[in-house]
Amino acid sequence: MLEGKVDSISAADWHVSELDMQLELTDAGLSGRLHIARIELPAAGLDLADTRIDCEGILLTATRFTCERGVLDANLPGIGRHRIAVQFTYERRTGTTHITLPQLPVAGSNVRVRASVDDTTSTVHFDGEALQLEALVELANAFGAGLDDLTAAGQAAVSGTLETRGDGSLKMSLNAQLLDASLANPAGTAVTDALRGDLAFTALLAQTAWQIDASVTADRGEAYFEPVYANLSEHAIELRVTGMTTADFVTFRIPQFHVEQQSLMTLDGKIAVTLPGDDTALALDGRIEFTDTSVAAVYSSLLQVLAAGTILGDLETAGRVSGALTLADSTVTAANIKLNDVALDDRQRRFAVYGLHGRIDWPGTGAEAADTLPSHLAWDSAAAFGIVLGGATLDARLGGNDLELLKPLRIPTMGGALTINRLAMQNYGSDEARGLLDAQLEPIQLGQLTSAFDWPAFSGSLSGQLPTLHYEGNAMTVGGRLTASAFDGDIEVENLRLEQPFGRVPRLYADLRLRNLDLERITSTFSFGLIQGRLSGDVTGLELVDWRPVAMDLHLYTPPDDPSRHRISQRAVENLASVGGGGAAAALSSGLLKFFEVFAYDRIGLRCVLVDGTCAMSGAGAAGDGPSGRGYYIVKGSGLPRIDVIGYRNRVSWQSLVNQLANITKSEGPVVK
Repeated sequence: MLEGKVDSISAADWHVSELDMQLELTDAGLSGRLHIARIELPAAGLDLADTRIDCEGILLTATRFTCERGVLDANLPGIGRHRIAVQFTYERRTGTTHITLPQLPVAGSNVRVRASVDDTTSTVHFDGEALQLEALVELANAFGAGLDDLTAAGQAAVSGTLETRGDGSLKMSLNAQLLDASLANPAGTAVTDALRGDLAFTALLAQTAWQIDASVTADRGEAYFEPVYANLSEHAIELRVTGMTTADFVTFRIPQFHVEQQSLMTLDGKIAVTLPGDDTALALDGRIEFTDTSVAAVYSSLLQVLAAGTILGDLETAGRVSGALTLADSTVTAANIKLNDVALDDRQRRFAVYGLHGRIDWPGTGAEAADTLPSHLAWDSAAAFGIVLGGATLDARLGGNDLELLKPLRIPTMGGALTINRLAMQNYGSDEARGLLDAQLEPIQLGQLTSAFDWPAFSGSLSGQLPTLHYEGNAMTVGGRLTASAFDGDIEVENLRLEQPFGRVPRLYADLRLRNLDLERITSTFSFGLIQGRLSGDVTGLELVDWRPVAMDLHLYTPPDDPSRHRISQRAVENLASVGGGGAAAALSSGLLKFFEVFAYDRIGLRCVLVDGTCAMSGAGAAGDGPSGRGYYIVKGSGLPRIDVIGYRNRVSWQSLVNQLANITKSEGPVVK
């Protein structure tokens, strides 16, 4: 028997301590035993204690030492202590040791391992089938992969190489076929479910930083890497990353990437990604280029997360798009986009646009509008806050947070059109935003306008000039008096102010003056009943919140000295009486009045002071006490035949009043026999 002992052996990237060796010549041949107290591989972060090798069939020559049939008893990182078959050869000339483990138990299966170790380099090749991903993650962490918090399930077939070098660097390569792979980090920002695909990557650890090239192809399952989501069962995906670097597996710098998902998107670019932490949000910085890409795919997988909390945060989308986006801290800072048959429909029903095509050129916040190319957009139809808009063409110049209209924009709507002659915005999207608008309104149908705001229907048309409108401090104000013509009369709006126009809850303030409107035109086209004469009115202190009145003093009345003919039908009398809680039906259904269809009147008046959802009601003057209490004239009769309509309802819910007026206009009305 030959025995020997070595206290230590060192090479550039490994170190062995307390090596004991025994060789024995028997009738069966040369056999031996080897015990190593400690094996250190600093570059791989490995420290192996108490390793034993028993070997039969040793071949010993002048240049080579070979163990053909060996048994390794070792505590392996991530695997535990096992006794497994081993073969190895030591070449004296080169100082290289070759080791083969035919069946290394790993992750619920077996892996074939081949390793080579010399004075400067150690290289390990491995391959295996049906490995459990959860156990593979644990094994990867034993080699310092930094995946301690990653949860995993599923299977994989893998092959790859692990190489350590004398300079302390570590190189890894891996090819894997994944089956039903489910992976997730604790923050939920990187998740896969039932994934099937192929993974290939090479990673080099030099000093303290990793450099990684990777590619992924997958055709089944789902994947979410914030802010990108993909259903791979519907559309297979291919991803390539070249030259990615990271020092902490939190911040990744990717100088080149390519993403292609069948028929949906093709993305290229460079980007830096910082994953969210306990006190930090996801950060994306870089440039993304896309060609012939589905708008729905880009929006749902990327832009929706970036637009969360804005007016663009909840859209249904369609169409194709190409171009480029520049991102800084997860915010789009520049865009060059071509649109083809795009549809954007806000699920909150604030706006929509269909058949949108053209070009958007926005060079970013550091550029002036005068230095950029014009943007051109055209659309087939659109909507804003329930108002249907027709097709139009827009030419504008964008720069920084500024916008300037290059030529008048005419938008057909409600049987007429809105023409914007001038529009300019500065610092849009900031607290310093300001702008101006000059526009005019071609005659639009009032019925369509009131229907859009869910107000009682009116007939006739509305037209007018919109004086220069200023936007500043997140509010719009009109620099003058807005005038319009409707129902053969005049409408004026003063003190118009719109706050938070692009927010979730717009708030509008205004005062209105109605002068000499033709009542017959107002009442002739809907089911209220015929009234002849003129009508004036004042609406002071009007306040709308989310386009619904919450405060106002509304006063409608017959103009003083109105020379027109004053006549009112039975149906109009009955409906006005029901609004004020008064009574005229009894008089109409009995006596001489039942033979008349139209009555004369002196004046009409109705007033609502709206506070906290309730109207304080009054009319054309006090009518004295009656069986229902103190009343007020809604219609004060005159001549023959004459009838008075007196209201006794002093307080009315605004919503009830609106509902009642809406029901009146839909009903067939009373019939007097």
